[in-house]
Amino acid sequence: MSFVDLRESVLDTDLCASCGACAAVCPEDLLTISPDQPVPSLAPGAAADACGTCTLCTDVCPGRDTAVPKSEQRLFGRTRNVEERWTGIVRHTYSARAADPQVKAAASAGGAATALLVSALRRGEIDAALVIGRDAERPWVPEPKFATTVDEIVECAQASYCITPNLQILKDSPFERIGVVGLACQIEAINRMRNLADPPAVARRIAFTVELGCASNTKRAGTEHLIEGRLQLPLADVTGMKYRAGEYPGDFTVWDRAGERHALPFHELVLEFRKFKTFRCLACPDWWSGLADVSVADGDPNIFRTSREAERTEKASLLITRTDRGQALVDASAAAGDLHLTEEVFVPEESLGLQRKRHRYTSYAQRHPGQVPQPPVPGEQLERPLDDDELIESMSRAQ
Repeated sequence: MSFVDLRESVLDTDLCASCGACAAVCPEDLLTISPDQPVPSLAPGAAADACGTCTLCTDVCPGRDTAVPKSEQRLFGRTRNVEERWTGIVRHTYSARAADPQVKAAASAGGAATALLVSALRRGEIDAALVIGRDAERPWVPEPKFATTVDEIVECAQASYCITPNLQILKDSPFERIGVVGLACQIEAINRMRNLADPPAVARRIAFTVELGCASNTKRAGTEHLIEGRLQLPLADVTGMKYRAGEYPGDFTVWDRAGERHALPFHELVLEFRKFKTFRCLACPDWWSGLADVSVADGDPNIFRTSREAERTEKASLLITRTDRGQALVDASAAAGDLHLTEEVFVPEESLGLQRKRHRYTSYAQRHPGQVPQPPVPGEQLERPLDDDELIESMSRAQ
């Protein structure tokens, strides 16, 4: 009874990553998950004992076991070393910018992820992109969707700082070549599918994967708090929302029915969102999984400081290639004139998001031994991890 095992080992211990992989692979359609219900449950009328001997939902779940070493062995023929703990196995590192002004303007940073999807679609390498859009009636609610046109992909540009199960919609996809953008946990789930002796059909539909760096995701209540609590705007009056609208690094911005703009600087979003996290996100051992074909992050290593000090920085993305498929994707996009690249050096110690993840994970691992996912490689020890306030302030003072 696999769902019973999933419930006892993952759901009841607050280790669900809300990736949607379990619902994507369930052969009997017994599980349901959605942005409104980001933790899987039995579908109406389904019984737990209907699972029989199937174990697929636990086989692909990254909540307790990310299976990064096993996936790395399959992908690269080796596992990462201690020096690669937070970067993963890297082929090339670039500073990247979308060439299309429309793509770059729509993006949070340099628009690298969006440009890769647009370029692949134009070249006919994918039929659709799995991205995060917005609910048509509730613009503050994220919604996974398949984008099949350039305009649809561009419309879904920008990071969505809200927990959004997305892999479940792969199950009924009519598309056979899909570019997937996701977070570490979602990319780990896809690779757990691929690690199986007989990977499920949903895994075979994925043409390539692009992952975004993630310090920790946030419950939808965090976004609703910003709108109702900080901006004093009823949710029913919201007609549009962007997490990072306007001049870089962007403001949390909401538009009301009268067309008026209501905004908070991005650094306030960072501080407010800390109240709306799940245990699994706070105990996550990864900023990137290191398992995607391409990894992307904001080219600015400290967006918080840039926002707080109102610095003016040119939009750029940090882009890392890992696999043959990822390098070919990036090279083709650059050759097509869709992506501008320059060689870059990534310094993990300068990345506030990565360091927040590093210190937080160490703290949770020390306070909850045996209850958090294991890191991709053992060996790192922080004698006294800084709490979030200390780390943000110390790195925001550094120049």
